[in-house]
Amino acid sequence: MNEIKNHIQYSRLLVGKVLGTLTEAQEKELQAWERNPNNKALAKDILNPESFAEWKQKFQAVDTGKEWSYFLDRMNQSVQTKTKVRRLRMVKWTAAAAAILVVGFALFSVFNTTDVYEKYDTLEASSIAPGSSSAQLVLSTGEVVDLKDGAENVIAENEVAVANTKGVLSYASENDKNVVASKVNTLRIPRGGEYQLVLSDGTKVWLNSDTELTYEVPFTGEARQVSLKGEAFFEVAPNKDMPFIVSTGEQKVQVLGTKFNVSAYSDKPVIETTLVEGKVSVEDTLSHDALTLAPNEQAILDLKTAGLEKHKVDVYPYTAWKDGRFVFNNVPLETLLEKMSKWYNVEVVFANDSLKHIKFTGDLPRYNDMTNILEIIEAEMSVHIKVENNKTIYVIK
Repeated sequence: MNEIKNHIQYSRLLVGKVLGTLTEAQEKELQAWERNPNNKALAKDILNPESFAEWKQKFQAVDTGKEWSYFLDRMNQSVQTKTKVRRLRMVKWTAAAAAILVVGFALFSVFNTTDVYEKYDTLEASSIAPGSSSAQLVLSTGEVVDLKDGAENVIAENEVAVANTKGVLSYASENDKNVVASKVNTLRIPRGGEYQLVLSDGTKVWLNSDTELTYEVPFTGEARQVSLKGEAFFEVAPNKDMPFIVSTGEQKVQVLGTKFNVSAYSDKPVIETTLVEGKVSVEDTLSHDALTLAPNEQAILDLKTAGLEKHKVDVYPYTAWKDGRFVFNNVPLETLLEKMSKWYNVEVVFANDSLKHIKFTGDLPRYNDMTNILEIIEAEMSVHIKVENNKTIYVIK
C-alpha cells in the first residue's frame, strides 16, 4: 500500500511538472526521485510528449469506472496466462496501463479540488507575516554585509562613509575630489524584503523584494550609471552635467533629475518604466528604438517582440508599493498574487487556469498579515484559498 501511495505522490509531481504548477520544494523532491535511473526512465516514458498528448485527449471522454473494471479484468487475464511471451506482453501492457491510470488519477486529483485540498489549512488557521527591511551589501572586495531592520552599521568603501540605519543604507555625499577610480557595490534584496538606499550623489532609491542594484562608489566619469534586476523607485538628484542611467540589460533609462519606477523582473516578459515627475528617455538596447516619457506615462518593452510603446497611466498602482500599499485596478488574479508572493515569500498554485484570469480591483495594506488580504480576495472573487505550512497558497474553486 505504501508503494502505491508513493507512485501516486510522484505521479502528481510529474503532472505538476507538465502543468508548470510545482513549488520549489516539490521541484526538489521530484529531482531527488529522478536521480534514480529507473525512476528517470519511468518518468521519461510516462511523459513522452506524443503519448501524453494522445492520452490526455482520450482522457476527456473516458468512462473511468468502466475502464477501471476493464483494467482489473485484463490484470486477472494476465495472471492466468501461462506462456512466457504472453506474460511478458501483458506485464508491459499492465505497466503502461497502470502508469496511465496513476497519472490519470493525479490529473483528476488536480482538478477535483474538493478532496485534495482538504488536508491544507484554512485562512483562519494560517498566518503569513509580511516582509521586512532586509538586504545584503556586496562590497568591491567581495565581502558581504547582512543588513537588517533595526541594525546599525558603519562601513567605509573607497574612502566614502556608508551608514546603515533603520532600513536605510546611506553613502556620504561626494565631496572627496581625491578619489580617482570608483568601486562597484551591489545591494541585494531577498524575497520577503525591501530596502532604501541613498547613493553618493544624493539620489534616493526604494528597492522592492527580489531585487538587485549595482552602482559605483562614488560616481565618476560622464554619467551616473546603475544596473537593475527587479523593481525600484528612483528619486534622482539633479545634475545636468552627469545624466543618471538605469540599465536592465535590455533597456536603458536616462534622466537628469526625476522620479520614476522601473519593474524589470527576470521572470516577466516585459519591462515597465513609469514616470511620476520630470522627463526620461527609454531605449531598447537591442533595436536602439527610443521614446521620451512625460509625467503619468509608462513605457513597456516587450522582451519577446522587442516592441517598445508608451501610454497614459495612473501612476499610483505602480508606485504605491514604496508607500506600503498594494494597489490593483482590474488586474488578473495571477498578476496580483505574483506581486504579493515576492513580498510575503510564498508560492502560489492555481488549481485551474481559468482562476488566473479573474479580475480584481482594490487598495490593500502591504504590512498586514497576508491571510487578511486573502480573506478579502476570497470573499470578493468567489474563490476558495487553502494554505500549506504558511508557505504555499492554493487557489481553488
